[in-house]
Amino acid sequence: MNKVHTTTTAITQMQAVSIGQIVMDDTNYLTLWGHVQQNGEWHPCDFVTTYEVMNTMLRYSQEQHDAVQMSIVKQLEDMRRIPEIVDLEAELGAAVIFDNMTFYMSEPEHNEWEVYAEGTCYFIQKVVALPVVPTLPPAIRADLNRKMEQCMQTLRNNYTLYLGFIEIELEEEAARIKAGLADDTNFSLAYYAWQLHTSMP
Repeated sequence: MNKVHTTTTAITQMQAVSIGQIVMDDTNYLTLWGHVQQNGEWHPCDFVTTYEVMNTMLRYSQEQHDAVQMSIVKQLEDMRRIPEIVDLEAELGAAVIFDNMTFYMSEPEHNEWEVYAEGTCYFIQKVVALPVVPTLPPAIRADLNRKMEQCMQTLRNNYTLYLGFIEIELEEEAARIKAGLADDTNFSLAYYAWQLHTSMP
């Protein structure tokens, strides 16, 4: 969790929330009961946000989109009392996790509430999708692995050649030049590649 301090309020950035229940009333805001993930652990937390932000969350979370959207629409159509609760845990069997996005949140600013709400209540101002890291097709992955192994083999061969020159008592600098390892970085890489290979059972 990172806090970005501005002149007016602290904006907290989080990467995952889970929502168990959505509370709707006659305002333009939704109250979300759930949890927030901090340092790999889930902590109870309530959220307030707008319908627009909620729609963005759903758009970025394709797997949850249809089920949650339908639950909200159904509840809005059948709303008989205020507030109305959409119980996602009861309807879907579990809380809905929203991840792979950055949540920009702020804590309540009203002085009377700050003490009670600290770390347990946030206003979700906006969400931004995290960039999708494409998975490489197996053929490309295999080709990259093959090229990496060829590179490691070349480095090992160069270091073995260097050791051979040292064994016939060629001077250090000449041995490195003849083995193609005059550059310190290449020499270090070759040494570690050779050492890794020789230490393997």
